[in-house]
Amino acid sequence: MTGRETRIEPGLTERGRGASECDFRQLRHHTRNLLQRILLQIEHAQDLKVTLCGRRLLADLQRRIASSAQISEALFGITLAPASMSERLRVLSEGTVLMMADGTQQIRLDVSVAGDCPEPLQQLVLRVAHEFIANAVKHGMHARILGMIAVQLASGPDGDTKLVVTDDGWGFHGNPGAGDGLKIADDLAATRNGTISLLRTHVTVAELRLPPPRAQHGPPDRGTGSGFATAKEQARG
Repeated sequence: MTGRETRIEPGLTERGRGASECDFRQLRHHTRNLLQRILLQIEHAQDLKVTLCGRRLLADLQRRIASSAQISEALFGITLAPASMSERLRVLSEGTVLMMADGTQQIRLDVSVAGDCPEPLQQLVLRVAHEFIANAVKHGMHARILGMIAVQLASGPDGDTKLVVTDDGWGFHGNPGAGDGLKIADDLAATRNGTISLLRTHVTVAELRLPPPRAQHGPPDRGTGSGFATAKEQARG
């Protein structure tokens, strides 16, 4: 046999792309390897396939794992060329509901996109949407059979962008500001001088506001009227 040399092309960071993207790629690669291994274990779980309950459990696990992979693709679009923002938001929304919801729940989903979300804001918007939708299912739709979640993304001609996720669920129990999901969303918004808010009336409305990319200079305004809603506004249920 003759020797064979394999050459690796320069990495993404050498082409001028940030190291943080490499971090995402490695984390995603690790996660995909783990999920593929879990799916293989499920496929060989012969004992569980004997009973109806076991088969249902295996099918549910496979569905949730597939949804997780779908969410990852919509969020980061690394291994495939990113689709349009409208398609990525729809796939992300559907995947998050499928992954988080109970198999007996019937959650209607309405996703709409108006205007062109600036490219520098797209991944941030998707990541915040993931947290908002996950919270809507986890908290708002807890123990509900029927529910509705609406996801609306709108960008103005000057690039200002607003994401609104509305649900008709029960709402949070206690203080929603203590949850990791909203903290992550708030931190993400702050990187682009944006703000998030949460308001509970007869529905729960989570909102992200981002200024145009060219207007994002200096620290974000965290004064009155920005960031989280007041404690009274935050009370859900």
